[in-house]
Amino acid sequence: MDMNSLLQQYQRDGYVVVPNLLSAGELQTLRAITDEVSASAIGKSEDDSVFDFEDGSTPEAPQIQRIKKPHRVHPYFFDLARHPGILGFIQAVCGQGVRLSHSKMNMKAARVGSPLEWHQDWAFAPHTNMSTCVASVLLDDVSLENGAMQVLPGSHLGPLLEHHNERNNFVGAVDVVRDGLDLSQAQALTGPAGTVSFHHPMTLHGSGANRSGKPRRILFLEYAASDAFPLFYQVDWAEYNSRIVAGPETSAARCEPNPIKLPFPAEAGISIYKSQAQVSSRYFEKVA
Repeated sequence: MDMNSLLQQYQRDGYVVVPNLLSAGELQTLRAITDEVSASAIGKSEDDSVFDFEDGSTPEAPQIQRIKKPHRVHPYFFDLARHPGILGFIQAVCGQGVRLSHSKMNMKAARVGSPLEWHQDWAFAPHTNMSTCVASVLLDDVSLENGAMQVLPGSHLGPLLEHHNERNNFVGAVDVVRDGLDLSQAQALTGPAGTVSFHHPMTLHGSGANRSGKPRRILFLEYAASDAFPLFYQVDWAEYNSRIVAGPETSAARCEPNPIKLPFPAEAGISIYKSQAQVSSRYFEKVA
């Protein structure tokens, strides 16, 4: 599919899937480095600055839920953020100047991996403008059974849904019952390892538990235009600009009238998995 067709689908549906974007060699390297990083979790079972763990994880057999900010853990992840096949689409969406705003790897171990409730990324990190986009790199063959990310086509057109619970605490998830959401048209973003999907910051998405005997690992690379600034946290300016992956740095913020509700108040220092446990109505069920 050519770039114009990809952009048309992205603008219409809020997401697009590009199969086999990574070469076999790139995928092999990504998996090997991920295995190396994961091996460093042996002996740990409590969430720390690098890892989140599944409930019941043990130091002898840690079940990693997330690798936090992998671009800071190993340089290859940042190198991958500059992959021309990924960056080409990101620049088509966000403009020529682009920053890697965040990264994470969500891991669903076989028959263990937890679900993530429906949410919109914009609720977590509103910026001065909406020239942001997320690339999702599949390290494994992904199916609905092993916890494929699901999206609701057209939801990027709005509105921004409520991600606070009835006590007005930010829980990082929408309440599908309260909001009367019809998810019958949701699409699962499945594909072979090496596939990359792209989704809009307002696209409603979530994923079920891994009920299969195969792992499901996805690297999320979150990008923003270099003139799209986050609204609610201090940054180390030198480090912040070190993540520019295309174009020059700038201190001139471009502002647009977008729906914004800051993700506060929220319980500090807990993962999205623990935060979402506070939502009243769960859509996805954990593995029994």
